[in-house]
Amino acid sequence: MMLKVLSLILCFISLASFCDVVGDRKNRLKVEYGSININGKFYNLDPNFKRGKFSVVFPFIAKRIFEMIFGGGAERRRCDFEIVKFDEESYKKKNPTNKITWIGHSTFLVQMDGVNFLTDPIFSMKAGPFGNKIGSKRYVPPALEIKQLPKIDFVIISHNHYDHLDISSLKKIVELNPEVKIFIPLGVKKLFDEEGIGKNAVELDWWDEFEFKGLKIIFTPTQHFSGRWLNDSNESLWGGYVVVGSRRFYFAGDTGYFFGFKLIGDVLGPFDIVCLPIGAYEPAEMMRPVHMNPEEAVKAYLDLKGKIFCAMHWGTFDLSDERCDEPPRRLLEHVKKLNLDEGNFKVFKHGETMEW
Repeated sequence: MMLKVLSLILCFISLASFCDVVGDRKNRLKVEYGSININGKFYNLDPNFKRGKFSVVFPFIAKRIFEMIFGGGAERRRCDFEIVKFDEESYKKKNPTNKITWIGHSTFLVQMDGVNFLTDPIFSMKAGPFGNKIGSKRYVPPALEIKQLPKIDFVIISHNHYDHLDISSLKKIVELNPEVKIFIPLGVKKLFDEEGIGKNAVELDWWDEFEFKGLKIIFTPTQHFSGRWLNDSNESLWGGYVVVGSRRFYFAGDTGYFFGFKLIGDVLGPFDIVCLPIGAYEPAEMMRPVHMNPEEAVKAYLDLKGKIFCAMHWGTFDLSDERCDEPPRRLLEHVKKLNLDEGNFKVFKHGETMEW
């Protein structure tokens, strides 16, 4: 009996020591790899980070404007996507399972330990500063309507680009869920206050933690940028999220490949699910610093020590030059080439739900 008691005591001491070590590492990360703000502008962790050259960016934008006015690019956008009917009742069961539904782009509905949350919800038909009049157009409509959603407990927003922070969608979600918490990066609350939903917002810096309804929400670095107009570039932060409950969930938001994935995997992993972007990578000279191609996304998945890879940021908005259905083909070809378990790589149909 005494030996059992001593064993339990040693077990608790070991667990406490482990928690202290993990906590200490996270504190060191906040010091060594915390957000960088100089004169009101945020910067990526990689000191060699550079955006695409003007000689590449300008022709890309000019071509898009030309297509918007005169037409073009139809072949790039010609994809036959299936929309799966959303099973509303499955999210209302008294003994819920953990599940995830891809609504489109970077928008997932996730249920973990009976708590429902959304990632970067956008239900608008276009992404841009002019509502549904001008902007990047969807290939397919959202897989479900906001009114079909179950009760939403919280929302995570990765950054303030229009295809990730959609004020119209957020206002409707708040209207239906007045107590919903919306986790946002530093610098975004000003916009929320202007739009009348600031009371729902919780601003987070990189490595900040927030306990909510039995889950731990941690905001983590990514490699990207922010801005909603010409004069506010990088005035707010960007990042991904770790959600910890009975399982571990990672959402990358929008990002290029960078060394931070290994840091996150080493300290906060392994993860049961990692949601990683695989689209909007052409032209590479412009996109690669801030968006991952499928091969880079697999590298990030391995760095993060993920189990199930959930593909996102493809097949929804016309954002880049690759054909709309190319990213998942490249992803699965690369997975096969590396002899990884293809069953662990999930390419959802729009509206499809998976238990995890």
